Amino acid sequence: MMRQFDTIIIGSGLAGLSVALSLPDNQRIAILCKDALINTASDKAQGGIAAVWDSQDSFERHINDTLIAGAGLCEKEAVAHIVEHSPDALKWLLAHQVSFTRNENDQQLHLTLEGGHSWRRIAHASDQTGHVITHTLQSLLGLHPNIQVFEQRASIDLLLDEEQPAQCLGVKALNRQSCEIETFLAPNTVLATGGTGQLFTHTTNPAIATGDGIAMAWRAGCRVANMEFIQFHPTALALPNAPTFLISEAVRGEGGILLRPDGSRFMPDYDARAELAPRDIVARAIETEMKKNGSQHVLLDISHKPRDEILHHFPTIHATCLSHGLDICTTPIPVAPAAHYTCGGVVINHSGQTDLKGLYCAGESAYTGLHGANRLASNSLLECIVTGRNIARNIAAKLPWETPAAYDNTLCIKTVTDNVKQPAQGSPLDVNNLRQLMRHYFGIVRNHAGMQAALQQLGAWKTQFHTGAGPQAPRLDDIELGNMLDVASLMLQCGLARKESRGLHYTTDYPDMANTAAPTILAPLLS
Repeated sequence: MMRQFDTIIIGSGLAGLSVALSLPDNQRIAILCKDALINTASDKAQGGIAAVWDSQDSFERHINDTLIAGAGLCEKEAVAHIVEHSPDALKWLLAHQVSFTRNENDQQLHLTLEGGHSWRRIAHASDQTGHVITHTLQSLLGLHPNIQVFEQRASIDLLLDEEQPAQCLGVKALNRQSCEIETFLAPNTVLATGGTGQLFTHTTNPAIATGDGIAMAWRAGCRVANMEFIQFHPTALALPNAPTFLISEAVRGEGGILLRPDGSRFMPDYDARAELAPRDIVARAIETEMKKNGSQHVLLDISHKPRDEILHHFPTIHATCLSHGLDICTTPIPVAPAAHYTCGGVVINHSGQTDLKGLYCAGESAYTGLHGANRLASNSLLECIVTGRNIARNIAAKLPWETPAAYDNTLCIKTVTDNVKQPAQGSPLDVNNLRQLMRHYFGIVRNHAGMQAALQQLGAWKTQFHTGAGPQAPRLDDIELGNMLDVASLMLQCGLARKESRGLHYTTDYPDMANTAAPTILAPLLS
C-alpha cells in the first residue's frame, strides 16, 4: 500500500508534535507511531523544561551552565541558539494550554532547580511534565484535519531516490496489525524516534526506544556524532521486582540527599556541588559507592522535607513508590543508575536538516551540539521544541537545502564496513545477550579491551543476522534487533576512537581529559 503526503513525521513525542503543530494547515501530514500515540519517551519525562523565564536569570547564565555540564564539547553556537529561543518555546507551550505548576498566588510559574543549573529555571507540571505536555499537544491533533496519525507502524528503512541517492523520498513501514509493508512518500521526512535505552539492561526509556531513527539515517548515508555519550540517570528506583522507574532530578533539586546504606552522606566527597553536580558526576559517584559497599543501590532521602511539600512536588513519585510499599515521606528511596539519554545522534544543522535532502531529524535522535559530553538536566524538552519549530518553519518556507557543515576538528571518520567483523564463535543472537554485552562493556566505566571485544562480538552476531529476506514481511523483533546492532556498533566505534575521559565517557585506559575537545563524527561509506 502506498500513501502520499507533504510531510511524514516518524514519532509522536514532543519533537514530532512540535513539527506537526507548527506546520501550516495546508500541509498534508502523516505521524507514524511504532506503538500507540501516547507511548513516547517524552510522556515519561518528569522534571521539566529549562528556560530563561525569571527576570533575574540570563541567557549567559543558562549558556554557561550548559557548556560546563557538556565538559567542553558543546557547540557554542548551537547552545546559544537553543537557549535564546527558550522563552519562545515556553510561550508556545503556554499558548497551547499546557498546565504548568504555578506558585501559591497562581500568577507565576513555579520554577524548580536541578543539577548543574545555577538558577531556578525549570518549568514543570508537578513531577509529570512530559505526560502533561504530550497529552495536551496530542489532544490538539484532532483539531487539525490535515494531520493523520498512523499507530502501530514500525518504520523499516528510508526510501531513497535511485537517481539521486542523497535525497529521501519517504519511508517503508510495517503495519503491525495487518503484518503488511506500507510505503509512505513525501518530499519531507522527519525522524523523531527517540533514544537508544533498550540497548541496556536497565533503562528509564520505553520499550520502543531501540535507536530506529539513528540506524535508518546511518544506513541511508547520514553522519552520526558523539554516540559514546550515553547518559545514565543517577537515580532510578531500585526495588526488588519493581520495574525501572525514574526518580526525578528535581528531588535532589528540592533538597533530596544521597546516602550510603549505613545512612552517611557521600556526594560532598566527590564534588563541591554535592547532589546538584551534573549527572555524569553523580552517576559515577553512585556507581563507585555501590562497588565499594557491594550493594545494588544507594539511598535518596527527601523525608526531612514537610509531607505536604513532598506530595505537592512529587505526587507521581510518591504514588509509584507507595504502590511498592515505600512511603518517601518517611523512608529513603533505593536508587541506582539506569540508561536514560543519548547525547549524540544524527548530525543536523539549526534547521534540523541532515546530510540527505528531504530528511530532517529532531529530539533525542539528533545531534544538534547542545548536549556535548553530558546533557544538562531539562535541556532536552527545550531542544525538541526549538528544533521541531525550526524544521516546520523551514518546510513551510521551502528554503534551499543546506547540508550540515563539516567538522574540521574531529576524532575519527569510519565506514560502514567497519561495523562488521569476520565471523567468530560467540553467544547466540538474542536481544537480552546484546543488552548484557552493552551493560558489561559499555556502562558507566569502560575500557578499550572490553569495547573492542564487544565490537568483535557484534560483528559475529551481525553475520548471523538477516531481516526482510523472502516474500514475508519482517517481524518487529527483527527490525528492532537489526537497528540495535547497528547503533551498538556506532556507540562502540565512537568509544574506541575517544582516547580520553570526558563527561559521560569514562575509560580506565585514559582517565584524564584531553587538552583539546573534539566531537566524534562517523561518516558512512556507501557502496
